Parts: sequence; C-alpha cells; structure tokens
Amino acid sequence: MYDTTQPVMNGILYFSAKNTLYAKNIASGQIRWSYKTGEHPQIVTNNSVFFIDNKEQLVKVSTSTGKLLWKVKVSERPMEIGGQAQLMNGKVYFANESGGVAAYHPATGKKLWENKKIPMYVGTLHGEYKGVLVVSSTVDNIRRQFFGLDPATGEQLWRTEGIYSMVAYQDGHFVLREQAKAAYENGKAPVPGHLLTLVSMDPVTGKVTNKENYQALDDISRQGNFSTSLQKPYVYSVDGNLDKDEYILTRFTRGANAGTAPKSYESFGKWLAGPADGMAFFQKGTQITGVHLADDSVVTFDNPASKVEHLERVGKAVFAIYENGYISINHSDTGALLGMIKSGASTPYFGNISIVDGTALIPTEHKLLAVALPKEWK
Repeated sequence: MYDTTQPVMNGILYFSAKNTLYAKNIASGQIRWSYKTGEHPQIVTNNSVFFIDNKEQLVKVSTSTGKLLWKVKVSERPMEIGGQAQLMNGKVYFANESGGVAAYHPATGKKLWENKKIPMYVGTLHGEYKGVLVVSSTVDNIRRQFFGLDPATGEQLWRTEGIYSMVAYQDGHFVLREQAKAAYENGKAPVPGHLLTLVSMDPVTGKVTNKENYQALDDISRQGNFSTSLQKPYVYSVDGNLDKDEYILTRFTRGANAGTAPKSYESFGKWLAGPADGMAFFQKGTQITGVHLADDSVVTFDNPASKVEHLERVGKAVFAIYENGYISINHSDTGALLGMIKSGASTPYFGNISIVDGTALIPTEHKLLAVALPKEWK
C-alpha cells in the first residue's frame, strides 16, 4: 500500500500474498507464475524481480518464468523492522533498518561493499547525485540525518542533521523544509516563526545554505505541514492546525519575486489534493471542486454527499475515497461521474493509484482493486 507506484512491468503486476510472489496479467487477471516464499517486490525490471525474503535474503527471479536466478544473505540477524532495495546506476543498493547500507551486483548478486555504520531506522535511499549516494534516517523521530556515501566504496563522505523533510531535488541541490525546534517542545507560550522555511543542501558536501522564510506567524506550535511541492516559480504548502481537521493550500513565489504576497486557496474549502497537472482539489461542505491554478477556474464534480477522506488524480481520472469506503471516479476536465465502487475496505486507507493500459489499480489496506476505465479516459 505504501509504494509510490505499483510494481508493474509490460502489463504484468507483481505482488505477494500469503508468503508467495505472483505475476498476474492485468488485462486478463490470469496468474502467469508464482514463487513460494516470495515477498513484496522491491525492484522490477524487464527481466527480473528482486525481493527480500523472510530468511533475510535478497532474491532475484525471472520476470518471464519466476525461476530463481540468485539469492544472497543480506543480514546476519532477523530484520525485525525490515529492509529495502533499489536499483540505481548499475547497482542494487540495500538498506537494513537495523543498521547498514550495502551494494550488490545486479547480474550476479556479488556484494560490492557494505557500510554497517550508517543507521537507517525509518531510512530512505534517495539516490545518486553528482557522484554521491545520498541516504537519510531519523535520529529521534523528529530530527533527520542525511549521509553522503561514495557509491564505489560505501565510505561516508559527510553527515548533516536537522529538523528537515525532503521536498525535491532542483537545480543541482536538495530543497529541504526546515521546522523550528521550538515547535516540538512542550510549552504553553506561543512560538513565533514562519509558516514555511526552505533551505538548500549540496549533495557533494552536505552543506546547508540559502534559508528562505515565508509568512511570519505569531505562533507555530500547533501548525502541521501535510504537503510541500515545487512548481516553478512557486512553492505550494499545505498546512493546518494539528487540533483541527483542516488543511489550507497556500502559494508562495520564490526567487527574485519572493516578496510577492502569498496566495491562499482557503476560500475554495478544505484542501484534498494537488497541485497535480495544474489543478488542486477541495471540498466545501460535501461539494468537491477542482481548481485550475493558472486562472482559478473551477470544475464542479458530480459526487455523493459524503466526506472525502482521500482524493487522487491520475491522468484524466479523479478518484475520491469516502469515509464509508466507497470510491467515486470523476473526469478531471468536466467533473462528470463515471461511477461508484464499493471497495469493501473497513478503513479509508488507500495507497497510490496507478493506471496501466486503461486499468486503474487501487490498493487498499488488504487488497488491490483493478478497475477498467473507458477508452476515452486512457
């Protein structure tokens, strides 16, 4: 449910259930093959599927047959929390949340290097940038530490720590959102600060520079950020009071025109999603609207009168998930309702939706729904 995109390649979906890995044709729903003791796919390529099994092994199988190609032990002790693997620049990088980063040859499974000193609890393998492998992990569930590693040897090049969250990689630097330390301290006095603070981090040195502060506030102690996105020349920030069920979208101008007054979208209602392909989505009362950010023109959606828990736009389809577990599908340009789906989910927790050759893949907490969309929606 937490994948950015579903593990799909060439019309085949790879998934695990009851300790078995399956390859399933999306169009027909037929199972092509299965692999016992297979776990959730970490990497899918044209030829191979990589996963980490319950014996702490990184395993590679063929996408066409499901036959074992190789497997290698990646942890000396049980991974109580888990591990992750990514394929980048000809190496399979593995991170063990119990501690450590390693690199393996994708064709043979040979270990190229290992650095057990890098803590990776709640960690992320961000990628290679300017010849440096950048990873991060939490220090105390508040502060975050970033590491720069030599991709050839795994040697640590630098470490940077702060109350940061990753926003994007832009113009050769990471853009991080910085939160004030005082906002996490238990105190009754107001905490002055800014709604949004951005900094830049050099991937070569780890040095943090260029602090950008936006919208001074008298008290940020109960302000929570839900989303931050860069859309040149703007930065969009979704924030709300942690004690209330509300999120407000605000647009700030960066660069030479940073002094321009911010634009609030609060009048459109509670933020649901976006910016996505030039639109943001809101709900006021029970009415869903899509707003074109270029000119504030509004698309009104046909929808049932119910509270939306999650909304996502993929292509021309807008999926709204309601507190009762139902899902509506509307057209992003017209707002027309295509139909309703009873998901059967007991909780409104859904993962990222993908559309593959006209079929929408909707991950719920316990199963995956495949929904055929009309040809004109492809």
